[in-house]
Amino acid sequence: MKQKRIAYFDCFAGVSGDMVLGALLDLGLPPEVLDEGWRMLGLKGVQVKGQRVNRAGMMGTQVEVEGKGTFKNYREMKKAINDSALPSGIKELSLKILYQLAHVEAGIHGMEIDDVHFHEIGGIDTIVDTVGAAIGVAHFNWEAIVCSPLPLNRGFVEGGHGRLPLPAPATVALLKGVPIVPASVEGETVTPTGASIVTALASGFGPLPEMEITGVGYGAGTRDTEGAPNLLRIIQGKQVQRQAEGIWVLEADVDDMNPELLPYLIQLLLKEGALDAALIPIQMKKGRPGVTIRVLATDAQREGLAQIILHESTTLGVRMYPVERMILPREEREVKTQYGPIKVKIAFDQEGKIINLMPEYESYRQAAEKQKVPLKEVYQEAIGKGREAIKKKG
Repeated sequence: MKQKRIAYFDCFAGVSGDMVLGALLDLGLPPEVLDEGWRMLGLKGVQVKGQRVNRAGMMGTQVEVEGKGTFKNYREMKKAINDSALPSGIKELSLKILYQLAHVEAGIHGMEIDDVHFHEIGGIDTIVDTVGAAIGVAHFNWEAIVCSPLPLNRGFVEGGHGRLPLPAPATVALLKGVPIVPASVEGETVTPTGASIVTALASGFGPLPEMEITGVGYGAGTRDTEGAPNLLRIIQGKQVQRQAEGIWVLEADVDDMNPELLPYLIQLLLKEGALDAALIPIQMKKGRPGVTIRVLATDAQREGLAQIILHESTTLGVRMYPVERMILPREEREVKTQYGPIKVKIAFDQEGKIINLMPEYESYRQAAEKQKVPLKEVYQEAIGKGREAIKKKG
């Protein structure tokens, strides 16, 4: 069963562009991969250095951008990315993050998007954080990214447009439809760049998804806050893709039907394509014993099977409701035994290991009758030969 590569952005203290970059490096993104990215982007002399720092008792990686360079506005950043030698996927993601940020800034300040200058970031940090995040995602090749709810706080911050309320207007605009929670620390917890990165990357926001953890990286913010470590945590793992399918349950309760007719009904339902059919003893009103006729059916089969129940039983109605069932990967094989060929069903777990091997009843029943031997002997022989055949193949 396939396992998807997944990452969880655990923003317990918030998120910023440099925290994302630090967490990626801490998770194992090679610095030389970033250096190659800056070369492709045409940022000469730019170097991103990561250093281990302590934040409220926990270690993380803080990044520092070295090198000079400025971009007057969004137009110049967009052109630099489009004209670069970066792979198309990295270009596309970088431009998506950058566009989201420029779009909300343009709306807030009432200007053309191409003329937006990211005053609050300055220098080349915006493009470094944006492209660096895209490079990291491409390197780890995650198939899904989920983000935690984002912690926000009130207050004010000094920016290029003067004193701005927290959360920053651009951050609020970017987080429409995203779950937020009160922050446990003061000051800016989610920057506009951080908000743009996670909203561009994440397919959903919520609790930690089920996964097998393969790595953890911590990216440090610039401040060492009290009360909680100022860190972003990226948890990487393999998410099990469960094999599930939607089916229907059909049910009818009867207490006035000749029990001799019930086995015929069950066999007819199975013959007509029911996934399963069973009789469940129940006690009905007035203390009378009865049975529940329960059938599992696909969407295509349910109407026809319901009609069989209505015509072949004494019920006046059939309950139908959808359910989901999780099934194991399985296959059917034929094994050679001393009693002849026997069909067996083999079920596997998510890692491909056998967890169930069962002979097909009709197959080993017919062999037992033909060879005039006890049914249990054929059953045991089929299981043994089945396991031998699998070991030889493996």
